[in-house]
Amino acid sequence: MIDYKTLKHSDNGMPTWDAFLGPVLQVASSEKNWKRQELIQAVLDELSLPQELLNLRYASKYHDLVAPDRINWALSDLKISGILTSPKRGQYQITDIGKQVLNEYGLNITRELVHSQPAYIEHQNKLKNKKIDNDITEDQTFELTEKQIKDWFDKQSSDLSEQLIAKLRSTDPYQFEHMMVKLLNEMGYKGTNGQSVVTQKSNDGGIDGIINQDPLGLRTVYVQVKRYSEKNVVGSPEINSFFGALRRKQADRGVFITTSSFTSDAREAAKQLNIALVDGEMLTNLMIQYKVGVQISQTYELYDIDDDFFEE
Repeated sequence: MIDYKTLKHSDNGMPTWDAFLGPVLQVASSEKNWKRQELIQAVLDELSLPQELLNLRYASKYHDLVAPDRINWALSDLKISGILTSPKRGQYQITDIGKQVLNEYGLNITRELVHSQPAYIEHQNKLKNKKIDNDITEDQTFELTEKQIKDWFDKQSSDLSEQLIAKLRSTDPYQFEHMMVKLLNEMGYKGTNGQSVVTQKSNDGGIDGIINQDPLGLRTVYVQVKRYSEKNVVGSPEINSFFGALRRKQADRGVFITTSSFTSDAREAAKQLNIALVDGEMLTNLMIQYKVGVQISQTYELYDIDDDFFEE
């Protein structure tokens, strides 16, 4: 059995889609051929997810179950990268490349590793170079369901998050601090007529940013940021150290931001000490939501009939 709590997960405890890559490959290696639904169920059984996570659904009108959907994403990328193969429609089996990857990395298979495979790179290049023929003949049809569009946008958002977190981890640490303070400003934490500053590079006393939410600085938020690699997980000692810095400032609140993740002990300590935590996944989601470090490349508008107009 695999302890799902040891996998990278969202704030609600659900493993992220790329956290399923290792478990999917490990389960797939135990049998020559798998039907899609049987493989998905076997992965869920192997992880022994609690009932509340098994029942968790997206808040969209389709209310799809989250766990099987994320496993499907993992299956798709493993197949594209040549780590899994599909001898028949809806069937999967591990390839020789997949066996090598599993033997070397075990459960620690990241999206970066999968996306660096030659087959995946070739697939992406084909998509970029593919020319769409706009001359659709009368007997041709092109139909997309609303759910397919949603799934496509979800995947694009996930890929953007991957690129964004890689960019953040390669950014100058001091510049990264400025970016995080800017993000909090865009989120509204600076308040009306408030101000924000990034502390000096040295002698910051464990505080990287200070946000005064009002002109007199009566409501102040202190910020600490850690530009860490994915494997450098933040533990409770760092949370306790940050809390010590807050006490020296006689502060009652703080925000700890990292490009990696937090241990369960760190999350528990932060909850007790009134410290808000932002991990890598949440950070990229916030940056996309508030358009910090990203820009809109294309906008499409979907129109519907305005019945009220015709009833006037």
